Parts: sequence; C-alpha cells; structure tokens
Amino acid sequence: MTTEAEALANLLAWSFDCPGWQRDALRRLAADGSIDAAALDELVAICKGGNPALPLEAAHLRDPNRDQGEVYLRQVHGVRHVNALAPDQRLTLHRVGLTIIYGDNGSGKSGYARILKRACRARMSGRGEEIIPDIYEAQPDTPSATIEYAISGQNRTCAWQLGQPADAALSAVSVFDSRTANIHVDETNDVAYTPFPLKLLGSLAQLCKSVKDKLAAEITQLQAQTPQSIKAPTCSPTNKVGQLLARLAANTDPAAVEALATLTQAEQDRLAQLTADLAGDPSRAARQLAALKTKVEGHIARLDGMIAAISDDNAAALRRLATESDATRRAAEAASGALFAGEPLPHIGSEVWQSLWDSARAFSVEAAYPERDFPVTDPGSVCVLCQQELSPQAADRLNRFEAFVRDDSQQRADAARAAYDDAVAAFAESGLTLAELAAIVATFRDDLRQDALATGVWRAGLHAIWRHRQISRRHGNAAAVIDAELVALPNYALAEQVADLGARGEGLVAEAGSPARAALIAERTELADRQWLNGIKADVLAQIERLKQIKAIETAQRDTATNRITTKSTEIAQALVTDALRAQFAREVASFEIAGLAVELRQQNSVQGVPRFKVALTRKPTASVGQVLSEGEHRCVALAAFMAELATTENKSGIVFDDPVSSLDHMHREAVAKRLIAEAANRQVVVFTHDLAFLFELDRAAKEVDPKPQVAVSSVSRGSDKAGFCRSEPPFKARRVADITISLTNQLANERFHFDQGDQDKWRETVKSIAGSLRDTWEIAVEEAVGHVIRRLSNEVKTPGLVKLTAITVADCEAMRDGFQRCSELLHSAAPALNRPLPRPDALADEINALSTWADNLRQRQNAARLP
Repeated sequence: MTTEAEALANLLAWSFDCPGWQRDALRRLAADGSIDAAALDELVAICKGGNPALPLEAAHLRDPNRDQGEVYLRQVHGVRHVNALAPDQRLTLHRVGLTIIYGDNGSGKSGYARILKRACRARMSGRGEEIIPDIYEAQPDTPSATIEYAISGQNRTCAWQLGQPADAALSAVSVFDSRTANIHVDETNDVAYTPFPLKLLGSLAQLCKSVKDKLAAEITQLQAQTPQSIKAPTCSPTNKVGQLLARLAANTDPAAVEALATLTQAEQDRLAQLTADLAGDPSRAARQLAALKTKVEGHIARLDGMIAAISDDNAAALRRLATESDATRRAAEAASGALFAGEPLPHIGSEVWQSLWDSARAFSVEAAYPERDFPVTDPGSVCVLCQQELSPQAADRLNRFEAFVRDDSQQRADAARAAYDDAVAAFAESGLTLAELAAIVATFRDDLRQDALATGVWRAGLHAIWRHRQISRRHGNAAAVIDAELVALPNYALAEQVADLGARGEGLVAEAGSPARAALIAERTELADRQWLNGIKADVLAQIERLKQIKAIETAQRDTATNRITTKSTEIAQALVTDALRAQFAREVASFEIAGLAVELRQQNSVQGVPRFKVALTRKPTASVGQVLSEGEHRCVALAAFMAELATTENKSGIVFDDPVSSLDHMHREAVAKRLIAEAANRQVVVFTHDLAFLFELDRAAKEVDPKPQVAVSSVSRGSDKAGFCRSEPPFKARRVADITISLTNQLANERFHFDQGDQDKWRETVKSIAGSLRDTWEIAVEEAVGHVIRRLSNEVKTPGLVKLTAITVADCEAMRDGFQRCSELLHSAAPALNRPLPRPDALADEINALSTWADNLRQRQNAARLP
C-alpha cells in the first residue's frame, strides 16, 4: 500500500513538469492550505510571466515519515503575542502515554493548540484558526513560542514564529482538527473522503479555474477598452480602411496603418474637389437628414421626460411616497420600541439592527445550521452571533426578534421604503445636467440653425433643471414649498422641425444616382475614410497593443488546463486509497461504535478532475450519509479517517487531538476514549479538551485496560487579564480526594506562618480557602464512595459495584455530615458579640486528616466488599 509520504513524493516529482505558477501554487497550498485573494493575484501575475515562481520543494511537504526516528513533544513555553496567552508559562507534555490538557472556554487552551497546528503537521487541515496578538497590546509583535521536542530521545528546541517554517522534524507530529477534516459533507449531503495529496491536487484544479477566470476577466476588461470608432466604424466596410479594421489583429503592422492614414497633398486636393462636386448627393443628404431627425427626436424625448418628472402631480406623488416611507418606518420603530422596551440594548428594529439580523440569518442558514429554519433555538443550540449556548431567555429573545422582522408593520415599512427608493432613482435619472442641456441647444442652434427655438429651449430647460433640483431637495420635507416656475417647452415649434426634417429626407430619397456618380462617390469615400483613419490613428495603434496583450493572456490561459491534474489525481487515488486503507478505515469506524452503522469508502465520480471517495452505508450505498449521521457520528468518521491514515506509516511519533469529542453523546465519548487510550500504549497522545465528562471517560478507560498507560492531566486557566496559566495537575473538580488532601496539607504548611506572625487578615484568607476546599472535597469523597455504581456526568449504572455500597455504615454518614458541617461553620463569619477566634493550624490539620482517614477507611472496606 502506498503511504501518504510516498504519494507526496510522487506528486513532487510530477510537479517538475507543471507550469511555474502551478508549482508556486502547490508550494503555497502545502504551506498554508488555502489561497487568499492577494496570493491569487500573485499567481495570476506569475502565470502571465510578470513575476518569478517559487516552486514546490520537498521541504514544503514536510514529510513525516523520513528516517529521522520517533518525534514527541516535551514543552511549549516562552509564548509571545499569541492571543492573550501569558508569556511566562510552561506547558509540559509527557513522553509516554496520554497527556490531557483541560481548560474551560476562554482559558487559553485553544491558543496552545493553534501553535501546535501551525508548527506541527495538521494532518487534516490547512491553516486552521487564525493566530492574532492580544488586542489589548499597545505594540503587538509577530506571534512566537519556544517548542521543546525530542527525536529518538535526543532533545531539540524550535524557536517557532508565525509565518516562518518550523523545524521540519515537527512535521512528524500529527494534529487532528475535525473542523477541517478530510471527511466532509458535500453539497448533496454525501460524506466524502479526500486524502491530503488529493486535497492538494483538488485545490490546484480549483485554482486553475480561478486563474483562468481572472485571465478571462482581464481579456474582457481589455476588450471593453476598444473605442467605439473601432467597434462600430463609420467608414465603408468594403474599402481598404474598412478591411484593415475588420482584420485588425495582434500581428497587424503599425507601419501599414501609418501609410494608409497619410494622404498626400494631391490626394487631399482630390478629396476636396470630389466633396464639392458631390455635395448635392441626394442619398447622402437624405441619410444625414434622417440621422439629424433621429437626434432631434431623442433630444425632445429627453426634455419631455424631465418636464413630465417635475410636474405637480409627480412632485406630489414623490412627496407622498416619502411621507409614507417615513410613517411606516416610524410605525415599525414604534412597534419595535414597544416590543423590545425591556431589552438590554436600544434601537432594536433599526436599519442598522436589521442589517445585523439579516447577516445572522445568512450565516445560520448557509453555514452554522444549514437545512434548518432560522433562528435555531433548540436546547443545546448556539447563538450565531456570540457563539454561546442559548439560554431559554436568549432563545425567546431570538424568536421575538424574528417575529418582529416578519411582522406586517416591518414588511410595510420595507415595501414603502423600496417604493420610495425606486421613485427617487427614476426621478434622478430623468434630470438633465447643464452640459447635456447645452448640447441639446447646440443641436437646435447649429444643426437646425434655429436661434429662436434654441433660446426657448434653453430658457425652459434652465427652469426645468432648477425645479428638478428643488423637488429633489425638498420633497422629503412636508413643510417645504416647491415654488420654482414650470416653463413649458416650445413643443409646437419642435414638432414642426421634426416634420420638416422628415419631409426633406423623403424628397431627397427619390433622386437616385447614376453608375458614374457611384464611381466618384466610391473614390471620395475611399479618400474620406483614409482621412477619418488619420483622426483615429492613435486609437488604432493602441488597439493593436491591446490585442497583443490579449494574445499573451490567451497563451497564458493554456497553462490553466486541468488534464494533467486529472490524470495524476486518478493515479494517486488508485495507489493511495487501496483495499488495505479501506479495510483499516472500516476497522477504525467499528472501534468508535457509531450506532451500529456500517460505513465504507467507495470511489465515486471526480470533482474538478479529482477522484472523490464517498463514505457510504454498506447496506444502502445510495443513501445520503450526511443526512443520516449525527454531528457526533460525523466526528467519529473523521477520527476514523485520521487514525486509518496514521496506520499507513510505521512511525510512532506523537499525535495531538484538539477537542476530539465536542458535542458527542456519551456512547461515542466512551468509544473515543477507549480508542485514544489504546493508541496511547504505542505513542505519545496529547488531548486538548474542555469536556470534563470526556476527561473522566479517559481516566476510566485507562483504568480498565492492562497494562495501564500513564495518564497525566494538566489544566489551563484564565487570569484577570491574561489566559493560558498552566498547572501540572487536574482541575479541582477532576481531582481525587487523596490528591486534594495532600495539596491542602502542603498549602497549610506553606501558609501557617501567617498565624505564627499574627497576621489575622492573611490567616483568615487561608482558613476560608482551606475550609472551602475541604467542604467541596467532602462532596467529591461522597462521589467516590458511590462511584462504583453511579458516576458523575455518565448515564451508565454499574450494577456489579452495588455490593460496595454495603460497606457504607451509618457512622460513615454521620462522620461525613459532621465534617461537612464543621467546614461550613469555618466558612461563615460568627456574630461579632461571640468574638470567636480563628481556628489554629492544628485544628485545620485535624479536619484534613479526618477527611483523609474517612475516605481511606471507606475505600479499603469497599475494596474488600465481595458477594458471597
């Protein structure tokens, strides 16, 4: 079976024959996992030959299986400018067995995980989540950290910095992140599997299309710059000028254009003579009159449109629409004000708020909760805005917000606003500028030689423009008066001019020319077109240069073909996704106990030239698995693919899991815990989790196997300003009674000097701290006592352990109650009149010993309890 490393090496060798931009793209994809807009523009420039390429090399693929030995992580420390992580902390990872790093949300746990995703090999993902400096830092620098690791027992240190390649050896450590796993649900709700080498080729195929589209857009943009005189030339299409423009291409000789556009003095004189002789050409005159008539009719229609727009009725209608829009908006705001008066923030229902709401709806429907109606407020749902689990009050608020948006008053407001906006847009489009009016007047004055008519149109047009501006500015104010004078156009005189032009043109058409006249006309046309070409010569020469650019881009487009990618993808898929890998995948799926569903990998059709492997139900391959699997089952399938891919190499370097069981139900959680414990017997396994139940499940799974792997639990917490404070012990709520009593004894020994020195305030704080911990520990002791049957955060009842509860006596219950009561009394302040002194250190030591003795005695008796 071909390993992933071998497939990547094969892909590297294949890339040597790829175009330079594709080799550069493969390098970027291997390093970053994705291509942003700026990088895409750089690749387009490389494809066009404008920039040099930096091709893919072996170091970029970061082969985890070379003969470097086993790699495992030791510590992460010296963190600088990574989210809000404290810089003076040290996260220790154990060489053997399982290391669990527990942290609540916001504790900084994800910050450490993101560092490892960037520095190591996020086997299933690309860039992962963004790493940014602390937003409160005055002058943030590039995120960095020190990572200590070992290769076959030899300690090494990596000075990691964001944006710079980490030590290549760290690529042997694989990181699982289900959010960008190779198992994904496609658009048809099928679950697909794409190994990393095929992901690279698939992304490259997509980039080919993107680069091709970019190049096509450049061609379109260049084509759009073609002057109208070349797009629709006014010259004759049959003479030399017309034929030149018709055949204009990248290889057109500019000298030929220069020669054709240059008339000798004799040719200029001949053109003048022919123009004078043919001045009375009836057909030409008729065409000129027809063109002028069309032009005048267009001017009249434009003027009539503006006069109609500024009528009293239209102005009143515009004002009415503005009033209705404002009234309905106020009604909607009043409705929202009354409906949401008790909300924490004002302006619910405003336009800004509605924009936010529309964005939230789009995110929910398209990404967060596809196929579900917005808003999703089922128990356990997460708010798409704040990313926190919805409380009943928050769910009710979201439903009321959506009801308001769909309320009739809001819809009327939207409709009124749309109608008003359309009317305003149409009104604005009807207006004329002074420049446009001047051009219209020039036609009447110069082309028609009607000075009086031109003056009348100018006067009426000026009044119309002023009235149009006044309506535009004042219609929205009901109190504003629109008093600009409305002067009528000289419509009768304008109509007479149009009729006259038509009559003159019809008269000229009747005078057809003879063959001799036609020959003279052709000669005159040839010379006139050459003279016309001289006027647009600069445009023609610029067009030749544009055509050269277009040809070069079209040549570059050939390097975006995906034929070779398709062939290589098929070859790698056949070598990589073999029967052995499919069998290993099936075994891994079975180990996660996915509700009895039997799934397997099946090769399907290709997508953009990349073979696609569908995760199908063994008994019903045609079913849409994406609709069948729950979120937890989908995550288990992703884990199965991750573990199956790891099986393709004999290298036993460390693996890191970032929240591998988020949102899984208890059955999947237990199966995942057992699988990770089994893997921890062979290599370093590091788990970042915020799921306390999963932490307990991992601990229980470790206790149920022989030999028992080493399990080390650390915790990460948040301080007042910074996060990521590391402790090499479990969180208090996950620690055992014996560990807590030892810790309390040490705390008492370290802080009893407050009592010895008479510092009553500090000693009071110590008493409160130890007493509070003791009371909580009594509760944990009770949990341990009944844990043989009922376990915290578990739905399972262990009936074989019921006999161990018989070891609990009434005296045990009374001793527990008395100890808990004494701790509670130490926590509460006594009345001032009693003047009760604070307990001495010996008294606190007695309470710690009482708890420890109670738990030890009961544990021994329960261990000895057996059924007859």
